[in-house]
Amino acid sequence: MENFSILKRYPFWLLGLLLLCSCDVVQELLQPPSEMETAPIRVTMIYPDDCIGDSGYCDTLHFGVKRAEAELAIHLNEVIGQRSDPILIEMVFREAAQNSDLIITAGVQMGVPLSRVAPDFPDVKFAIVDVALDLPNVASLNYKANEGSFLVGAIAGLKSESGKVGYIAGVDLPLLREFEAGYVAGVHAVNPDAVVSIEHISLDTSGFNQPDKAKEIALAQYGSGVDVIYTAAGGSGIGVLQAAQEQDKYVIWVDSNGNHLAPGTVLTSMVKQIESSVYGIISETINGTFMGGIRYQGLTDGGVDYALDEHNRSELSDEIIATVESLKAKIIAGEIIVPNEVSLPR
Repeated sequence: MENFSILKRYPFWLLGLLLLCSCDVVQELLQPPSEMETAPIRVTMIYPDDCIGDSGYCDTLHFGVKRAEAELAIHLNEVIGQRSDPILIEMVFREAAQNSDLIITAGVQMGVPLSRVAPDFPDVKFAIVDVALDLPNVASLNYKANEGSFLVGAIAGLKSESGKVGYIAGVDLPLLREFEAGYVAGVHAVNPDAVVSIEHISLDTSGFNQPDKAKEIALAQYGSGVDVIYTAAGGSGIGVLQAAQEQDKYVIWVDSNGNHLAPGTVLTSMVKQIESSVYGIISETINGTFMGGIRYQGLTDGGVDYALDEHNRSELSDEIIATVESLKAKIIAGEIIVPNEVSLPR
């Protein structure tokens, strides 16, 4: 629009410029700003809780947006401290939508508020992690957590000396039942007689932020003979880790690679490529290739996996690794179908 206003205001100036300069120069003046000269997209990251620094779920989100800020020159606004109040969360979404090109969030408690807000802002793009929300301007980034959990379950079943392993979830939700279903199936794939203790920290999403309660549950499980616990409990996982260290037992981390947190105690981690997904959706928005809809990533496309590095390699024998890699190949080939529903009774 500015180019046309210049043409109207200074027609004789431009005519003189055409006589003195090449046409290429004038064309360059009239061209719209290049992509590099346009304002960066405005990205708002709304966290499900005051959880940055949890060495898990929220940190993977944080690393993804901070990487995009450094490499893609976005304008980033991070909003933390949101808990389980759906009215407050909806208000935060609506406020952010006034000044954002892309809003990213994560967690089951954010799904319903986002489903109410997104249709009212069709020109704003949204992305949500771990929630299946089918709206045209919402990219739902999901992972086949049951497949990754199957692999760490197999590791737990192979490593356990007592034949007793545990699973501690933040809350009993459909998403976390997928973790549970895959984990139990993986344990029993290599040790059919193993006993799996299943417990939940809370009846609501506050269970993701109760490390003391998680530690209490973990200590009870270890005390009953469990020697490996898989935790899918967000910030509460720190409590399980502390219990494992005190009892000289194993814990399996979740969402990010937590092997470095306590080498010799963290047996492995079930990793989801959340950081890459967050960075990728920002890149898509910048490039104009953003697409709404529900997406799932699993073992086949590297969306989930188990973590093996210098921090836990000494805890996993060549035989364990070979067995797990064989199971992984069979899942990718479709020879093993990992359940995503819990078999009752539990």
